[in-house]
Amino acid sequence: MPPSAGGRLALFPIETRVVVAFDFEKLRQSPLAGALAQLATDAEADQAQVDAFTKRTGFGPFRDTQSLVVAFPDEARRGGQFGLVLRAQALDQKRLIAYAREQAQQQGSDLLSTARGHRLLWSRKGEEDLAGFFLDDRTFVLGAGGWAEKMADLSDGAAAAGSADTNIDLMRLCDRVAGDRAVWAAAMVPDETRRQLQTEARFKSAASISRLAAALEVTKGFQATLLGDLGSAADAQALVGQMTDTVRDAKKNPQILMLGLGPYLDGVSAKAVGSSFEVRATLTDAQVTDLLGRAAAYLKLLRQGRVPGFHRP
Repeated sequence: MPPSAGGRLALFPIETRVVVAFDFEKLRQSPLAGALAQLATDAEADQAQVDAFTKRTGFGPFRDTQSLVVAFPDEARRGGQFGLVLRAQALDQKRLIAYAREQAQQQGSDLLSTARGHRLLWSRKGEEDLAGFFLDDRTFVLGAGGWAEKMADLSDGAAAAGSADTNIDLMRLCDRVAGDRAVWAAAMVPDETRRQLQTEARFKSAASISRLAAALEVTKGFQATLLGDLGSAADAQALVGQMTDTVRDAKKNPQILMLGLGPYLDGVSAKAVGSSFEVRATLTDAQVTDLLGRAAAYLKLLRQGRVPGFHRP
């Protein structure tokens, strides 16, 4: 039986509706780890910045981060609320705080601390809405829009009923995709989103989606999975039909063919199971390496301001 998502959501407020999780230890163990790291630090300036940060704090983001979980409520864009829990091999609080304070002061600000129960919340002067705290020497928590305070309270054991861990539907959805996946996400689709989809005929089937989940496996090549729960089996079957037609049409698209991306679509499949649908996309190691190479070339051109079709600002 795959491990449960339980515990990973305990620090997030009950308002949580979207969860995205990254297991960096699994990503580093992937055969593609080297290519991913190279893509992330391709520019010398970026690498120099990371090296300087690591030297000052003792924390190497790509080397030491074990996992990252981010959560949002329904109206995250409107209120700016979110929560983040980062776990690492070791976090030297004094060095990290000193570095953050120095960076703030260089920009004409300062680092402030506020007691919240047993926690000490850190924020920039004038930006108190975004705050973070160290749960221990391996865990850092960050929250915005009032979530830092709520997460500090939950970490103290207060208001246990206010934790996302008590949302049974969300927990079950997370458990469906979490497992041993390197990356996964789960979302309870807001009623407002479904109402907006209902206004367009082409999205009528998708309008009944109540839950969405996605996962990424990178142990052998690349396999992405998208799951969704709809209002009826008919809606699920109709949506799968639309997805199948879209993939078929994409394979005939001249631009897709010219870019040599047609073969990548052969690994895409969709099926309906009752009132749920499942879409899978599978790529070989060679295909993923090729795509990462293309992405690296694009980023290099972007940094130089020479992306085809775009002019320098």
